[in-house]
Amino acid sequence: MSSRPPAHVTEPRTAHLQLRRLVAEDVERPEVLRWFTDPEGYALMNESPPGPDAARDLVASWVTAWNERGVSYWAASDNGTLVGVGGVRHVVRPQGGDYLNVSYRLDPSARGKGYGREIASAATAFAAEWIPDIPVVCRVARRNIPSVRTGERAGCIDVSDWPPEASEERDPSERVMLSPVALSGPVEKATPAYDEVVSLWDRVNSAGGAVGFEAGAPLDDVRAVLDVHLAACAAGEAQVVRIAEPTAATWSDPSAHGRLLGFGFLTLPADSKIAHRTTLLRVMVDPDRQGHNFGRILLAALHVEAREAGRELVEIAYRGGTGLGAFYESCGYVETGRVPGGLRFSFGDRDDVQMTRRLDGHPLHSLVE
Repeated sequence: MSSRPPAHVTEPRTAHLQLRRLVAEDVERPEVLRWFTDPEGYALMNESPPGPDAARDLVASWVTAWNERGVSYWAASDNGTLVGVGGVRHVVRPQGGDYLNVSYRLDPSARGKGYGREIASAATAFAAEWIPDIPVVCRVARRNIPSVRTGERAGCIDVSDWPPEASEERDPSERVMLSPVALSGPVEKATPAYDEVVSLWDRVNSAGGAVGFEAGAPLDDVRAVLDVHLAACAAGEAQVVRIAEPTAATWSDPSAHGRLLGFGFLTLPADSKIAHRTTLLRVMVDPDRQGHNFGRILLAALHVEAREAGRELVEIAYRGGTGLGAFYESCGYVETGRVPGGLRFSFGDRDDVQMTRRLDGHPLHSLVE
């Protein structure tokens, strides 16, 4: 799989920010250089600020990385005002184990507004969808609690000291945080993986999640529906995708993982008229881990597998009144159908809403222009 994302997806928007690639003009911007030379910005870090020439070389290297690798840190603007730099950058380690480093640096006037979280969250979701073959790392000083919390909100999990393996680089005051592990292998009955899926689904139901059941649904009913989905997977008609916590071992073994964080299914219709499409089903994340970007990262993992399966369009339906429409919109989906009152529950009727996006990252409307 290529680690170079298509150019048209590399400048996303967040709730408040436009993220664009750094360009040569940014290397000479006084405000950008000041962000990297001001000692105050390094108070909680395990490093000293570079001098002006070194800062200029640093920013120039990120511009070069955009040209050579198609990914590096973004310049972030709010309503046309440049507020910071950040994103993911490909780091090549001499001892092996390349990774994507998550970082951000803000103008002092832009701190405390959630911009760092928006940049970091966009970065981890972007990497999960478009550069899935390289691990995403937040390298954070223990005492830098604000950045630790930002990394957590972006979907990264503290797994070990830096670096995970013993070497002369080891600094016990620095932590390595990794993004979730994507798993696309089968889930078999009577296995711990199966029990984890059932348990998570049950907890989502109890928390009021809209994944086919109402709160208090019997576990046997959940298992029966799960078994139908897994049978479709075994027949090649669907695929299950999971995300799980990383562990210290994940650094050297990408398949190593801990607790289940979320899962979903994608359909694989064989009919030639719709074989370019897929539908996402039962997409859910651990209700105890809401607000940590896992929903976006799970969707990204599903999109990766759908593209690998040759699909071009992805569809998902949701229960009206849940607020999910805005979330899916932020992930590139557009509403393509709605049946008012199309879903009936013990607590009342809800709209049945259909949303769709292109898997190549281009706007859906361009298909019919």
